[in-house]
This record gives sequence, structure tokens and C-alpha cells, in this order.
Amino acid sequence: METNNAFPQTARSRVVMFLLLCLGLIFFAAVAYRVENPSIVQHEERQEMPSVGGMDKMGDMAGVTSMMKKLQENPEDVDAMRALGMTFMDMQAWDKAMSFWDMVLQKNENDVMALNQKGFCLFELEKYAEAAELFERMLTVEKQNFHAHYNLGVIYKHYLAQPDKAAVHFQAVLDAAPDDPELMGSAKRELEGK
Repeated sequence: METNNAFPQTARSRVVMFLLLCLGLIFFAAVAYRVENPSIVQHEERQEMPSVGGMDKMGDMAGVTSMMKKLQENPEDVDAMRALGMTFMDMQAWDKAMSFWDMVLQKNENDVMALNQKGFCLFELEKYAEAAELFERMLTVEKQNFHAHYNLGVIYKHYLAQPDKAAVHFQAVLDAAPDDPELMGSAKRELEGK
């Protein structure tokens, strides 16, 4: 059987090496980007979401419609507000999610979960100063909330150009020593890179 030598073995091996090199560069660039542009953490207290008709349908529009109807029938249903807020966050519909976190905060202005989730939405909408205000409010309710401290550190260091304020919050995370090795490592790296 005769083979086609239009693309010799040495050329094939060079192409493969070139592709592997490109793949390596892409991986390195992704890691470097993540190190240079850290993200805040989204701490959510996952609760059992109310199910609709015996089945959890929050992933589809019928579930959203059902939860909206439930909230319309009982405007005081904080669990429905939370479920809808989380659902719209999962859809990355930040403005819509914020409307439900605002509803929760109207019921209880010190609701730590609602403050955190609304702060996360504001961060995603690139409203960094407003997000920082909410995380600061969280600390008036829970002074040792290490997620709020970490989020404030990231915002102050990378988005509001206030490295001294950031250092205080990263140090607070390290001082709290939460059982979260990834968060501890991130806070330490951020503090050392001041």
C-alpha cells in the first residue's frame, strides 16, 4: 500500500509540537489572568428551596412563574424571595436578582445573606463602591464575617485602588482562621502581594 508523503513526518511532529505549545500558552495565560484579576467569593447559605407541586422546578421558567405566583399570593414569603433571588443569580440576571434581595432587606435590613447576595450582584454589575458599602454593612451585623472581609479586600485592592484598606480586611480573614484553606491561601497571597 502506498502512503501519501505530501505532509512528511517531521512536518507533522512540528505541527503537533506547535499546537501543544499554543495549548500551554493558553493555560498559562488563563492562570495568570485569574491571579491578576481575582474574584470575590459568593457565600450563600443554601437552604432547602421550596418545591413546586412536589418537584423542584426552579431550573425552568414554570418554576419561576410558580414561585412568583406564590410570592404574589403571600407578599411576606421571605423564603420565596430568597429562592427567586438565588434563581435569578444562577441565571446571571443580576438586576432582577437584586430586586428580590431588596425585598428581603425591606423585611430585615440586617439580613446577612441578602446583604451578601446583593453585594455580589452589585460587584457583577461593576458597581464596586456600592458593593463595598453592602459588605461593610454586613460587618456591622457580623463583625467577624470573613467572607465580607475577603470581598472587601478584593474590592479595595483591585477595583477601588485602596490597598491599605484591603490589607486590613485580608488580615482579618487570616486572623479569623476559617476552616477554608482555599480562602485562607487567597487572602495570604493577596496580603503578601500588597
